[in-house]
Amino acid sequence: MSSMLGLRAKSQYTASTSKTSVCSSSQTLLGAGRCQLRGRMGMSLPSVEPVCLPILNPSVSRASTSRRGDLQQCCSGGRAGIDPGDRVIASLPYLLPLLDSIPFGKFILLQYPFVARALAPLAPLAALYNSFPFAPFVIFLGVYSGIVANQNLPRFVRYNAMQAVLLDILLITHTHTLGGVFKPPTDESHTHTHISAYNTIFLFVAISVAYGMGSAIVGQQARLPFVAEAADIQVR
Repeated sequence: MSSMLGLRAKSQYTASTSKTSVCSSSQTLLGAGRCQLRGRMGMSLPSVEPVCLPILNPSVSRASTSRRGDLQQCCSGGRAGIDPGDRVIASLPYLLPLLDSIPFGKFILLQYPFVARALAPLAPLAALYNSFPFAPFVIFLGVYSGIVANQNLPRFVRYNAMQAVLLDILLITHTHTLGGVFKPPTDESHTHTHISAYNTIFLFVAISVAYGMGSAIVGQQARLPFVAEAADIQVR
């Protein structure tokens, strides 16, 4: 037993002695090299302290990678995180202002038949929409209470529905405010103003609806003129 302890102590002493000799030899080589370099250059060299390099924590690396992924997803408009069903639901409320704007497009539909053919699939829906006196108002309330005010739906869906509702309100408000312009012209001088007003309203609503629906289908958040800021305030 004592011989075994003696052998173990001897091995530990030998290992420590070898480490000490290696360290002393490396220090001697460094010192000799510094002396030779100082002798050749004729100048004193500052002492060099050991530099500790930081070791990257894998958890920190994964966290930074996830943050970069979130940033890339945010910059790309969040297309990867929006469910296809939510995209369809977000695009449907834009039919509300489109159906209300069809009467303003009667001159464009007569002058450009291809526009009428493009809107032909909406004819049954427009007939059903206008079949009851209070049907547009009931649908308007349904969109607002069922989609905009529904906190269980994603903000993407509620925001697009709010834009469609505000666009429809803007259309109805301007119709009643500019009632004198939208009345049938009594003379030829007012005919041009009447047609221009109808065409302008229809084109503005149709382009806004096409942009809003297209952006919703591809998962991007559209910002329509005159209503985007109000929709941001209403939808939290």
